[in-house]
Amino acid sequence: MSSIRPDLKFSDDRDQASFYKKYLRLPGKNARTLRVVDKGDYYILLDEDAELVADLIYKTQSVLKTVTVENRQIQYVTLSQAVFANLLKLVVVDSGYKLEIYGKYWDNMKLASPGNLGEIEEFMDSSEVSYVSIIAALKLVNSSSDGKKVCLSFYDPNSKYIGLAEFNDTDLYSNLESVLIQLGIKECLIPAKSSSTVDPDLDKVKQLIDRCDIVISEHRASEFTDKNIEQDLIRLTGNELVLSTNELSSLDVALGCSNALISYLSLLSDDSNSSALTIGRYNLEQFMKLDYAAVKALNLFPPPSINKSLNKNSSLFGLLNNCKTVGGTKLLSQWLKQPLVDVKEIRKRHMLVGHLVEDMNLRTDLQKSFLNDVPDVSRLVKKLTANNKSSRLDDVIRLYQLCVKLPDLLEFLQSSIDGIMEDTEESAEVKELIMSWWIEPITEYSTKLIKFQEMIETTIDIASLEEATSAQSTSSMISINPEFDENLLRINDKIKKIKQGIKDIHSDTADDLNMDIDKKLKLEDHHVHGWCFRLTRNDSSCLRGNKKYRELSTVKAGVYFTTSELSQLSTQIKNLQEDYQRAQNDVVKEIISIASTYSPVFIKLAIEISKLDVLVSFAHTSAFAPTQYIRPSKMHSLNSPERNLELVDARHPCLEQQDGLIFISNDISFKKGTTEFIIITGPNMGGKSTYIRTAGVIALMNQIGCFIPCNEGSEICIFDSILARVGASDSQLKGVSTFMSEMLEMSSILQSATENSLIIVDELGRGTSTYDGFGLAWSISEFISKKLHAFTMFATHFHELTAMADQVDTVKNLHVVAHVEDVIQDAEQQKVGTDSSVTLLYKVEPGISDQSFGVHVAEVVKFPQKIIAMAKRKANELDDHSHGISKRGKFTDEEVLKGNSLFEKILKTWKAKVDQMGDVKDLDSDTVTDVLIGLVKGDDAPFKSEFESDKVVQEMLCL
Repeated sequence: MSSIRPDLKFSDDRDQASFYKKYLRLPGKNARTLRVVDKGDYYILLDEDAELVADLIYKTQSVLKTVTVENRQIQYVTLSQAVFANLLKLVVVDSGYKLEIYGKYWDNMKLASPGNLGEIEEFMDSSEVSYVSIIAALKLVNSSSDGKKVCLSFYDPNSKYIGLAEFNDTDLYSNLESVLIQLGIKECLIPAKSSSTVDPDLDKVKQLIDRCDIVISEHRASEFTDKNIEQDLIRLTGNELVLSTNELSSLDVALGCSNALISYLSLLSDDSNSSALTIGRYNLEQFMKLDYAAVKALNLFPPPSINKSLNKNSSLFGLLNNCKTVGGTKLLSQWLKQPLVDVKEIRKRHMLVGHLVEDMNLRTDLQKSFLNDVPDVSRLVKKLTANNKSSRLDDVIRLYQLCVKLPDLLEFLQSSIDGIMEDTEESAEVKELIMSWWIEPITEYSTKLIKFQEMIETTIDIASLEEATSAQSTSSMISINPEFDENLLRINDKIKKIKQGIKDIHSDTADDLNMDIDKKLKLEDHHVHGWCFRLTRNDSSCLRGNKKYRELSTVKAGVYFTTSELSQLSTQIKNLQEDYQRAQNDVVKEIISIASTYSPVFIKLAIEISKLDVLVSFAHTSAFAPTQYIRPSKMHSLNSPERNLELVDARHPCLEQQDGLIFISNDISFKKGTTEFIIITGPNMGGKSTYIRTAGVIALMNQIGCFIPCNEGSEICIFDSILARVGASDSQLKGVSTFMSEMLEMSSILQSATENSLIIVDELGRGTSTYDGFGLAWSISEFISKKLHAFTMFATHFHELTAMADQVDTVKNLHVVAHVEDVIQDAEQQKVGTDSSVTLLYKVEPGISDQSFGVHVAEVVKFPQKIIAMAKRKANELDDHSHGISKRGKFTDEEVLKGNSLFEKILKTWKAKVDQMGDVKDLDSDTVTDVLIGLVKGDDAPFKSEFESDKVVQEMLCL
């Protein structure tokens, strides 16, 4: 019993049986590994892999087919190349699966993974431009003197860079988390361990890597050694003194990790890597630290499987990404994960963005006349240096066309400098920056590429190139200059003669059919029929009964036809073109080989253009925002005694761009030693979370060099890290509850935060009981405000937490304003009293909010009215009860008894004095009140001292 799809081809039944028998004898694999068989013109997956693809791609199991081999039923599904490319994006890039790609007979296995896309890069969708496949290898070193030590190496295939780092870490490995986020690691190699080995520290690291959504791969432990690493690096970098300095040679464990990467990625087996790589030490202190929770809380990037039809402004990356080049988009992604901490470097970016904002002509010229035409240089260079069939002549031509455009770029930049008329210190700095950042390096690289340009202009037929460019055609129209080779020249002369003969036939046919040669009778080089004529359907009536002309096909565009003479010439020219193509292949190979030697220059040029593209994108976003972004008036460096954060009318950049939304701006103010810890209370959906996230997003935007969504007069300080505890999530598969996840994040924050950090906390403590949650929230807040002194924004519904402002001077209370109006709606609601109409104003003001309006949210989402009424009644009961408990909890039992006794004594004395005055009904209420006041106030009041000193009595009077 078997069912084989028509496109599942086998030469005979034995091939089919052999194919499936080999499959059944394969060793087991990891659940997150897919096995694919490349059958040439299609791909096949089997069993659980086929089921996964059926659900993921086709959304139905009905596409699965079955075949029975050795009494076992095997399911399979086949994919076209287009569908396979989509699968790679969904499975490898988005979901972090590994891929085993086999030949049609289960041979020549190739491996692909999120950090190693070399084998599948040609299938990757070019629209996935922000994806960078960076892979790391790490090893832990136990050091009793230095604590936990992490040794790490990473490889960036785009810039062909190997980075090394060794650093000490906390028990929760918060520094490692920051490095993984900063570098955008997609896959991490760790040494494979034997089943008997137990390493709790490595288990912690694996949990951290997994929590950051990074794929973990185990590699042979024997490869994590620096033996022979120097000679391998000399070959890869071309620098015989690569390890001559102590800066790199002392990192022996990190060098061992780089050896594991070289082995895993087979870098030495690729000749294109020879002398092409660079290596250096990575310093994690040069960038702001971001934990994984902060990346998610600030919504820096869209989720992996986001619908492309959704608003691009839903993430900060989407909002800022007005880049025109692939390299620029990738660099923007990198900058978002690596905000600067050096005020001087940030200021340089700000000045350039400011110049681009002011000079709209320069910004427009750069975007439309240059950046739009810049190809994906990194990808083209990879294809050239890969030395395989994917390298084509048109790849070289696209690099040549970039070189041709460089003088225009330099002219735009120079004209902009000449147009700066102000004679100020900053304008002079801007001129110097444009020169040093762009004009000088681009001029240098352009000079180095002159020989490359000359080679192309000498060897390529420029006429055919211009023809291909104007027709937006493929490289089939691009040919080698025939004068470059005698054989090519001879073939080209024949082609010219035949083309002239075709033109003569075209002219004779027009006369014969009495058709206008320019408007009616078209001569075309058809992709199927070769050279032929075309007439519209109406004009084709002249062909009927004329045996001289043979119709080829009829389509919407008209009728294609030919003559015997034209058909012969078309065949001849086709054969000659094939001969020409074969003759020029050797020349093309030589051109590609020479072009590949310019790869380092093109890579460096691409980096400079990418920087330009990102800063132009920042300027474009800043200028076209609903309210134009501004440059901060002041920036305070790390450890500055004047560390202030004063954001005037701060706005969330993504939310203010949403259609149909009017964003309510708010001020955000911190001052060292005065306001360091802000507690925000207020109603649900009132804007607390947006308010605290706004501060984080603006701080990050400033440190990547972009202008910020505030008003003039804003000043900002530099943060060494943004640490967040926002949202509630769990992972049942990883055995981590909501509360455990919350505590892990907070523990990491408390260990890694400094006084220069920005901490964002939203709803801490809600994953456990009210009392435990409040207790933890209070103790954590007290520790941060008294010990760490980091700028902190703490949004909470624990209104009792606001009492901390009375105990700690640097703690301030803010609340989100809501207007409450009492209205009676219907008889059902009257049973529980008046209802409250709540209007959220989204304005943040000083003070405390004593309500959360959670029931109001239930009303908004149309809960049944009976449930709403019951909820209000129960909430009122619990509020009264908890209110009493919280007040009672301020005093000991002894103090409460003493206070009650005093209160009772005062009231009895008051009653006795009033009774002595006659019938109470005949007494004026003011007179009765004056008697009570006389007992507790005044110089001769009998209970004055006891009354004023008893805290319980004073508390009861307040109530």
